[in-house]
Amino acid sequence: MASSSRPHRPRRPRAVEAVYARFRELGLSDHEMREPFVTELRQHGYRARAAWRYAGNLSQENVCELFNDISNSDTMKPSRISEYETWPGGSGDGHRPKGVRPTAEVLKKLATIYGTTWDQLVDLADLAHMTPAEQHEYREAVLLRSADPAAVLVGDLPPEVQAFTGREEAKAELHKRVSAHLEHGGVAVHVIDGPPGVGKTALARYAVSAFYKHYPDGTIWVDLLGYTPGREPAEPTDLLEWLLRQMKVPPTAIASDGGRRAQQWRQTMASRRALIVFDNAADSAQVKDLLPQARGCFVLITSRKRLTGLSGSGPVYPYHLDGMRLGEAEQLLVRLANLRDGYDRAAVRQISETSGGLPLALKLIAGQIAHHGTTMLADSAADFASLAAEIRRTPVGSTPNESAAEHILERFAAEDESVGAAFELSYQRLREPVLQHAVRLLGWFPGTEITAQTYAWMADVSEASAKLLILKLCEAGFLDPLPEAGDGAQPDPSGPRYRMHDMLRLGAQLHAERDGAIAERAALVGRLIGRSLAVARTVNAIRPFHTVGVRPTPNPPEEAARARTWLTREQELLLGCLEITAPTAEAAELARLTAAHLCGLGFWEGAERLYGRALGVARDIGDRPGQAWALLGLGRMSRMRGAHVQADQAFLEVCEIADELGDLRCLAEVECERGHSAWITGEHADARHHFNEALRIACEIGYRPTQCDALDGLGRAGRMACDYTAAERWSQEALSIAIELADPERVGTVQWGYAEAVRLHGRHDAARQHYVYALHIARSINHVKMEGDALRGLGHLDRLDGNPKSAQQHLASALDKARRIQDQYGEGWALWGLGNLARTAGNLEQARNNFEYALQLAREIKDPLGKVDALRGLGHVERELSVRDPARYALAEGYYRDSIEVAQQIGDRRGRADALRGLGRLAVDHGRIEEARGYLSTARDLYERIGIPLADLVRDQLGALTEGGERDPGQEHAGMT
Repeated sequence: MASSSRPHRPRRPRAVEAVYARFRELGLSDHEMREPFVTELRQHGYRARAAWRYAGNLSQENVCELFNDISNSDTMKPSRISEYETWPGGSGDGHRPKGVRPTAEVLKKLATIYGTTWDQLVDLADLAHMTPAEQHEYREAVLLRSADPAAVLVGDLPPEVQAFTGREEAKAELHKRVSAHLEHGGVAVHVIDGPPGVGKTALARYAVSAFYKHYPDGTIWVDLLGYTPGREPAEPTDLLEWLLRQMKVPPTAIASDGGRRAQQWRQTMASRRALIVFDNAADSAQVKDLLPQARGCFVLITSRKRLTGLSGSGPVYPYHLDGMRLGEAEQLLVRLANLRDGYDRAAVRQISETSGGLPLALKLIAGQIAHHGTTMLADSAADFASLAAEIRRTPVGSTPNESAAEHILERFAAEDESVGAAFELSYQRLREPVLQHAVRLLGWFPGTEITAQTYAWMADVSEASAKLLILKLCEAGFLDPLPEAGDGAQPDPSGPRYRMHDMLRLGAQLHAERDGAIAERAALVGRLIGRSLAVARTVNAIRPFHTVGVRPTPNPPEEAARARTWLTREQELLLGCLEITAPTAEAAELARLTAAHLCGLGFWEGAERLYGRALGVARDIGDRPGQAWALLGLGRMSRMRGAHVQADQAFLEVCEIADELGDLRCLAEVECERGHSAWITGEHADARHHFNEALRIACEIGYRPTQCDALDGLGRAGRMACDYTAAERWSQEALSIAIELADPERVGTVQWGYAEAVRLHGRHDAARQHYVYALHIARSINHVKMEGDALRGLGHLDRLDGNPKSAQQHLASALDKARRIQDQYGEGWALWGLGNLARTAGNLEQARNNFEYALQLAREIKDPLGKVDALRGLGHVERELSVRDPARYALAEGYYRDSIEVAQQIGDRRGRADALRGLGRLAVDHGRIEEARGYLSTARDLYERIGIPLADLVRDQLGALTEGGERDPGQEHAGMT
């Protein structure tokens, strides 16, 4: 190669030159004689690398210079080239290689110089010392050099897909399977199944391009016509005759019956190494006799069906090909539609999502966009969004003038090819009418995942029949099983889950609209509502639904836990049913109970929407009690979001309805909620009044759940009034009722409130025990808010007990959960704790940021307790900074006084005392001893009246102050919060 540019040729050894002269006598040029020249030199005992160097008439110095040119370095020396040519020559002991081993990278550079491939520079002695990776690369190089696919290809191989995009996971899986076959051998039958248009043939065509070189006896590609429009599936007997003819079996020798032909085919292929693709198979029966059962053959089958009937024909390895990932689908659409930089990404995403990642759908609409321009891109995306919303929201019993499903399918079409036609062929191939009916029912199904249980409810059949139908639809390619939950996940109480591809669902819905009945849709949704409501009623923690005056009978914990798991898994189904169902009392109740469950999980937006749906249904049917309970839920959600005006309006309307109906239980419930609103906004007297009123009514009617809630509320009010002894007493009473009710949500809620009272009273070990109980319960019922509250309490304890690392972990987890469910109260309180940790660690800037954000949240949601704490935290930061910068004294003092002012407004004696103690420390730091004594004395008196250990700490701080203004430096940071 490059050696031809060298002006001075070295003189070859005499024996080499003699061989060269013999070839020249035959009239061969240097290029033509190169390979036979090397072969002859190898027979004379020359190693491969030396033989190729002599064939190029290069000296070791020439090679060294060229090598350095390629490497862009000057490290290679002629002596090293010499070592490479003799390696692994033996040393004195005859065992260890001598010199430096040429790596594959070195050999590739030498091959470039010599004008050959690097595998030609390798012999068995080299291979014995190569790494497994290099040996694999060597084998690949040999196969690539020697394979000739055109000479051994049998069948009508489709052209390669020019825009084959993505599918990295599928390609990696194919590489893994082929590598395993090459390494271990054995019969290898692999089935790629998936919905129509998902790219099964394209993936198989990729496999041919990637792996043909590994199979020296060729590639066989056969289209079985299983789902070809206008054609019947090919007959196995005819296919066998064609295959045998392609293998050069004389026509007169081919048996007449299919069984003997299959045997002939297996005998013909027994010793061959071939890559065989059976594309577009109709079913297992069509393929079974075509399998060669040859250890050297890799068989790849594509089909819309799962071909489970092949399991008796030896080992079969399935691979399900689903729609493309969203990013890959977008990339394919951009490429096929020839979109330029700056294209509408939102529109591309909408179209890709609507297509379900189906390459056929993307190809068809991309052709239209490429022809009509980017205006069609935006129009199509807008249409898809509108049509999808119409499908989700069309109520049962309505008759749309046009089919939204049909409109979407029609957009994925071009000339004589369409996604709808591909679905139609699969639908018509379902020979049993009951299966076609099942597909139509799935078109009406208001969720995306289904189980045998939910199908049985929907279709009004036994669960055993539902399982059989689902298995048949799964085999036919209409349903795909979803992966099982990983280790540690709760088992699904409903059994295995299945889903239908989005495009198949549209086709199923279109057939349901054409061939079904409107009443059938209304009936199946009604059945789903009724059965779901029975499950929701099983969950003890969900309220309200007990009959007035009747002592609630708790369900077994295991049954309630299964019901909670079911409600969590079936959220999408429940929301879908409730959005389209006819207005009934059952629908309104299910909406309320589902909303309460979602609230516990932290899905507050969804819960609020469902309470609104429940209210709308109750108003439509004139259900006044239902309206009251829905308004109660809406008010609760508004309160938790900090929208207290809306909450108060909802609660007042509930009071009016409850008074009108004489519904004492509803009245007790709403008084409890009003108590919570007053508590969170710092109106202690009103909070106590509402909680006491709720307790009075609940005791009067003998309704224990609300008695528990009211007592827990009184405990909260007691904590805010710093009456921790009374708060503990009320929490103990509430806890005994919650345990009696076997209601895990109430038990956990009360445990947390009890822990708060005990912690504020200064008994940290007892508080930790109750926080841990609450945390355990929260996790067992997946109650995100309760879990965040318990973690935050543990974080505060760790911080106060001097365990900053554990405190950081607990508080950070609490912050994450609060933000996940948009609990701004929990977020602000967690930020306050993290701010104190940062301040203790000396990171005052981080502390300030946390306190400022906590203050901002407290102001937005009208949380006076949060303001008291955040203002005091900012005062602490400025106090510490004022030691070095006295100008900050006024800032610190201002924050403390603002904190005191808010605390006084809400009657928070603890908050006043804490801020006064901060003012006292600030005065001490700046030598204002008399002021400090005044602040600290007032703080001490407040702590003493509250009855907490901080009184002793402040008393010691006062004692440390001398008449001359000295202070004990050991008290510098004692107890500051």
